[in-house]
Amino acid sequence: MSAAADLREKIVARDLTLTYPHTATHPAHTVLRHFDLSVREGEFLSLLGPSGCGKSTFLNVLAGLVPPSSGEIRVSGEPVSAARRKLGFVFQGYALFPWRTVRKNVEAGLEIRGVKRAQRRSEAERFLQLVGLLDFADHYPHQLSGGMRQRVAIARALAYGPEILLMDEPFGALDAQTRESLQQELLGIWEHSAKTVVFVTHSIDEAIFLSDRVAVLGRGPGRVKEIIEIDLPRPRNAALRHAPEFVALRQRAWESLRVELDAPRAQEHASFGVLREATGAQHV
Repeated sequence: MSAAADLREKIVARDLTLTYPHTATHPAHTVLRHFDLSVREGEFLSLLGPSGCGKSTFLNVLAGLVPPSSGEIRVSGEPVSAARRKLGFVFQGYALFPWRTVRKNVEAGLEIRGVKRAQRRSEAERFLQLVGLLDFADHYPHQLSGGMRQRVAIARALAYGPEILLMDEPFGALDAQTRESLQQELLGIWEHSAKTVVFVTHSIDEAIFLSDRVAVLGRGPGRVKEIIEIDLPRPRNAALRHAPEFVALRQRAWESLRVELDAPRAQEHASFGVLREATGAQHV
């Protein structure tokens, strides 16, 4: 755990279940079931799991975008509905306004909150400086690279002043080199801002490199299968990825995930065996 994080619980999810009801075109579908998770004050926690395990869905419930079917989730002891201003969200797809300049995009949340123009500009420029984009303040999103656009999205989320940053695979669409560069930059920003971060990723390396703890989710309906403590020194740099301790953590996370990835195949093989017996099929 980082020095910035302490043992106080910032987010507590207890026995969350989310079931989408039956419709004319889709049967009822449970995405989360008996989902329990605590996130500590100031920590960087990653959610890691196979596709369809409910990682992004949990983030949407935490953000108050989707109500759970049962269970509860609290932020700083408050229900999510009362804590939305404490949350900032960074999506994979940037979600920038193409008609606004970089500066005006970063000001958007402050504008909604009614912050005066001079203060909006000052705050926007402060966070653009933090992500290294102040010189591009008057550019438009289409004039930036994918990595730069994602930095604008991070600056916008931070400028809003959240206590918690929710990040849904923010680097998933980027090339490997840009992705690793932004991981390093994100750690610097996080260490500077002392925010609590909940980060969704499919990448084992990314989860281990960034996090204090990694929550491995089981195949859907989503549940927390295992919490892995990432006891690696900070600050971190690219050389850490080759350290024996990093490799051991990567292997542990992979073993935990592999069980989930292998389960559908085993079930498929078992179903095929039953079908073969029922139809009298023979090996060829």
